[in-house]
Amino acid sequence: MNIPIMHQQNTTRWDAIVIGGGIGGLSTAAFLATNGLKTLVLEQYHIVGGCSHVFRRKRKWEFDVGIHYIGDCGEHGQVTTMLRSLGLNERIDFLLMDSRGYDTVVTPNHTVKIPYGWDNYLDNLIAAFPKEEKGLRKFIGVISTIGQAIDRSRTPASLQGMLKLGKDAGFATAWTMLPVSKLLDYCGLSTEARTVVSVQFGQYGCLPSKAPVVLHAGLLQNYIEGGAWYPKGGGQVIAANLVEVIQAHSGSLIKTHAKVDKILLENGQVIGVRLDSGEEFQSKYVVSAADLKKTYLDMVGVEHLPSRFVKKIRNYKMSDPFVNVYLGLDTNLNDWMPNTNFFSVPTNEPLEQTGRILGSNARLLTRKQWIEKAYKSLPAFIHSSTVKDPTNLRHAPEGCSTLESMSMVPASREFWTKAQQGKAYGRDPFYLDLKEHITEIMIQRAEEVLPDIRQHIVWKEASTPLSHERYTLSSDATAYGLECNIWQYGPFRPKSKTIISGLYVAGTSTTWGPSIEGSFLSGLHAASTILGRDLDREIHSGAVYADLNKLPTQAEKWDPLKVSTKLNTP
Repeated sequence: MNIPIMHQQNTTRWDAIVIGGGIGGLSTAAFLATNGLKTLVLEQYHIVGGCSHVFRRKRKWEFDVGIHYIGDCGEHGQVTTMLRSLGLNERIDFLLMDSRGYDTVVTPNHTVKIPYGWDNYLDNLIAAFPKEEKGLRKFIGVISTIGQAIDRSRTPASLQGMLKLGKDAGFATAWTMLPVSKLLDYCGLSTEARTVVSVQFGQYGCLPSKAPVVLHAGLLQNYIEGGAWYPKGGGQVIAANLVEVIQAHSGSLIKTHAKVDKILLENGQVIGVRLDSGEEFQSKYVVSAADLKKTYLDMVGVEHLPSRFVKKIRNYKMSDPFVNVYLGLDTNLNDWMPNTNFFSVPTNEPLEQTGRILGSNARLLTRKQWIEKAYKSLPAFIHSSTVKDPTNLRHAPEGCSTLESMSMVPASREFWTKAQQGKAYGRDPFYLDLKEHITEIMIQRAEEVLPDIRQHIVWKEASTPLSHERYTLSSDATAYGLECNIWQYGPFRPKSKTIISGLYVAGTSTTWGPSIEGSFLSGLHAASTILGRDLDREIHSGAVYADLNKLPTQAEKWDPLKVSTKLNTP
C-alpha cells in the first residue's frame, strides 16, 4: 500500500490539502481555513470556480458556465447560513427572480409559469390542464409534502436522515425512493401534463424513470418555497469571495495550473499529493473535490484499493453531459421577457422517449437519424444573465444581452468525433458538422420562446461535452457527477469520509448531489468530518468562523474573474 515518495527540497507540509477548485473544493477549504487549518487548494485549470466560473469574449460578453439560479438564498436559507458563517452574507447579494414564474415551461400547446408557493403552482397547473385537476392535486400533494419534510443538509446524508424524512412526510413516505415516473403513472396525468411537472429532470441529470421522487421534491421545494436567486455581479462572485476567505486565513493558499497526479500513501494512510510536475505537498488530510472516478482509479490507483471497491467505482453511472450555446444579442432582453428561465419543449412525445434516444442510448440511431430527431425533439433550457442582473455591464454592453440555450446530450467521444483519444478534435469535420447542427437546434429552441430573436444575434459559440471534459477533466464529461438515480441517491452516494485513512471527498458526486448548494454542503460536511465537529449545527446556531477584519476591501471595480485567475502562479 505504498507509493514511492520523491523527497524534494520544495516539498511543503500543510494541515490539509484540497484537490479541485470548484465550489465543493473552495467551500471545503474555506471552512477548514477559517477553523485554523493551514489549507492548500490545488486547481489544474487557470481559473477557480469549476462549473460555476464565467468566461469572456471580445471584452464585450461574459457568459455563465453553470450558475443559472440558486435556491434557498433567503434570510434564513441554507446557502445564506453557510455564507454568513464565512463572513460573506453581506459581500454577496442575491437577486430574486420573478415571483409569478421563475421558470416558464413552453410546450406545443401550453405555456405554464412556475411561481413561488405550492398553492400558486397548483393553481397554474390546473388552469393549464383543468380536466386533470384530480391527478395534479395528487401529484402536488405528494411532492410538496415530501419537499417540506426535507432538510437539505441532513436528509440525504444518512439512513437516519431518510428515516426522519419518512416520519415527517407521513402519507407521502411510500413514494420517497420510488421513481418519479411511478408517481406520474399513479396520478394518471397526460403526456403533456407529465412533461410540464417533470421537465426539471435536466436540472439534476436523471430521467423520471430513474430519479427518486424525493430528489424531484427537494429541487422544487428549494425554489418554490426558498426562492430562485441569482448572484449580483454574475456567477464568478461566489468563487471569488471564497478565494478571498481562504487566502485571508491560517496561511492558506490556492494554486492554479496545479494538476494532481498522485495521492501519496504510506501504510494505507494519506501523507500528501504529487503534481504532474513532480512537486510534492505533504498533509495527513487530503480532500478530493475532483472527479470521483479519477480520484480513486488514477490518483489513488487501483493497486491500493480492494477489487470489489474498484468494481463499484467503475460501475458508477455518471450523469449525461450538456451542450451549451452562448449568444450575444444587440437588444435588451428585459424588453422581451420577464425575469424567468424557459424550458422549451418542441414536441408532445414523452420526455422518457426523447431522453433515452437523445442521451446515453444515442447509439441506437445513425448520426443522420440522431440529428433529424434532435431538430424535432431535443428540449432546451434557456436563460439570460442580463435579464437577471441588468446592472452588470460585464455581461454585455449597455442595451445588449446574453442568452444561453442548453440541453443534455450523449457523452460518448465516438458520438462527437473521429479524432482518437488524446488527439485534437477541434478541427475534425465530423465534430464541427455536429456542433453546427446542435448550435442551430439550440437557436431554434430559443426562437420558439422568443420569436424573431435570431436577427439580433451578433455573437455565438457552443461548448460540447468534449469542451467540458477538456476543461474539468470529469468522467463522461459530466457537470453533475454521479447520476442521481434511485440506486445512487442520498445515503447510497459517497459520503465525506473514504475507506482510506486521511482521504475525504467533496463535490457533486457526494451524498448532497449536484447544484451550487449541494457542492457547498459537501464542503461543509467534509470540513466537519475532518474537524470532528457538527459545523452544520454550529452555523445554524449563529457561528461565524471568518475573521471579518482579515477580508480585503472590495473596490467599486472589483473583478471576480481577476480574483479567481492565475493564483500563486508566475
